[in-house]
Amino acid sequence: MSHPYPAGGIRLPAFSKGNRDTQVGSTHHFTGGLVLGDGPGGDGPERRMGQESNLERKATLILHARPETVSLVEQVLFKWINPNNAPGKQLVPHWIDLVQTQANGQVIGYAVRPTAHAGPEYQLKLARIKTQAVAQGVLDDLRLFTEEDVCPVEWHNARQFLAVRRPDLFADPVAADVVGRMTGVCTLDDLVSATGLEGMGFRALVRLIRSGHLEMVRHERIAHTSQVFKAKEF
Repeated sequence: MSHPYPAGGIRLPAFSKGNRDTQVGSTHHFTGGLVLGDGPGGDGPERRMGQESNLERKATLILHARPETVSLVEQVLFKWINPNNAPGKQLVPHWIDLVQTQANGQVIGYAVRPTAHAGPEYQLKLARIKTQAVAQGVLDDLRLFTEEDVCPVEWHNARQFLAVRRPDLFADPVAADVVGRMTGVCTLDDLVSATGLEGMGFRALVRLIRSGHLEMVRHERIAHTSQVFKAKEF
């Protein structure tokens, strides 16, 4: 996403914070890029992120959408000691696919890998890296993320958050006013009707779910029939 300058031109998202560039093209596997965050410019939270597999893309969107996530960085370098290497060559680089900083201060690393390629040998290597990273205070945990961790509900809602993330200077204040006055549990359809803005109102309400002002009663795909309640004041 780009943002207009007040005096003309555009402001592009900031570059990735990763320690290495991801591939921009391959004949053998998926490559891609995302722009995630809420603000424009180099000093804002909006930033480019690269992916080298479709599973990495799913993991990135799902983790970014979780309310506990404060920041997410891809391809973070960690040098670990491999006891199987020859003396003097034990220190080897490893790039952690995703590193999530949570609101509680915990820093969690994720190795994103299909189950078919995460056999015992790889898991042993990952366990050694985890032990060293935690001991050095680089991470609080290192977890394996496979296709089995892709929750269909989280995946659907994460894509919806991404699709509606551009602010609407007209609809957003209207939706905030409606939500500010709501009590108890309502369906999104009730709130959309109260805004009088149909699709614009629905998108604005989804942004309020993303920001934590609204919370869903059930863990389900966001839809007009979803029940929500006010979870945070403006």
